[in-house]
Amino acid sequence: MIGRNDPCPCGSGKKYKKCHGKNAQGDITTLVSEEIDRIVEGFVKESFHPADYRQLEKRNQVWRDSLQQTFSIKLIDKIAMETYIYIDHLELWQSYINQQLTLQTRKQVSDILTSWLKPIYMLAKVDAQTPETISITDMVTNKSYVMSGTPSKTFSGNWLFGIFMPDARQGENGLTATSSVVFIPEDKENVTEILCSKLQNGYKDSLDLYQSFVEEGKIPVEEAAQEIKSADDEVASTVDSTVSLSPFTTEVLTLTERYLTEHELVAPAFIELLTSFLEETSIKAKKAETVAAGAVLAGQANGQIPEGGLVKVKDVAGYFTVSASSISKYRDQISEYINK
Repeated sequence: MIGRNDPCPCGSGKKYKKCHGKNAQGDITTLVSEEIDRIVEGFVKESFHPADYRQLEKRNQVWRDSLQQTFSIKLIDKIAMETYIYIDHLELWQSYINQQLTLQTRKQVSDILTSWLKPIYMLAKVDAQTPETISITDMVTNKSYVMSGTPSKTFSGNWLFGIFMPDARQGENGLTATSSVVFIPEDKENVTEILCSKLQNGYKDSLDLYQSFVEEGKIPVEEAAQEIKSADDEVASTVDSTVSLSPFTTEVLTLTERYLTEHELVAPAFIELLTSFLEETSIKAKKAETVAAGAVLAGQANGQIPEGGLVKVKDVAGYFTVSASSISKYRDQISEYINK
């Protein structure tokens, strides 16, 4: 039980009575959803290491080469990252969630996190939908499930394929769709037959499953997440915002934010500037640490990062374990971008 003077579990740093405790007798669902959102947002920052980013960079290129005739590059990057996290390297996700479970005191949050420990591939037929719910049936197991709907529009596909998570909030047969789930149009039934056969016989690897769409030929497959994403769909929305950036960009941002956190510096506007710079500029650096160090120096020199961190170039370079001479190029580039 959370005491009125205990820190609020949402992570705001305020006392519970001055934060979500004010609405404790009201909408408890909001508190639970905000806590879940905070936990999921912390996954990449806390669980990914430089080796993971390098693997993702290579993986993205392989998947783009294999699937670009069928999917958009943005969707390919989403699929490549989510299959990496939830399927091919599931231990990363499960380790993080299990760690978070040890910190929970609220049963509703624990139930949701526990249900998310086992993401699954699913090819599903859309049976019915209302503004509140979408009913689907797994074409391999013939089991029925329910997901949250979207009041503003109806789902436009006959089949769904991708990674789903059991969702305790929707009941015993509830599901949450990840952001890379796609729908398959009615006239592309051959794709569903290929996918169903592979799932029934035990797929060899994730890429092989998605190559089913290529085997059928170029078809207008679209993202289903845009149709079925709901207000409480934290997994889809959070991963979507993460995978829209390249692994290298994400690594630079993670390293920079870690520096700011460890030195108790708050600079959200600078992070937005840095994100824009990385998206618009072709960076040839071999190490994300080099760019992150240059970013910190640029932010400090231009007043975008508050005082209180490391001041000397050699100290910043030492923090990121790079040479002082290697970071000046990126410091200057980012400074120029800031001052445009």
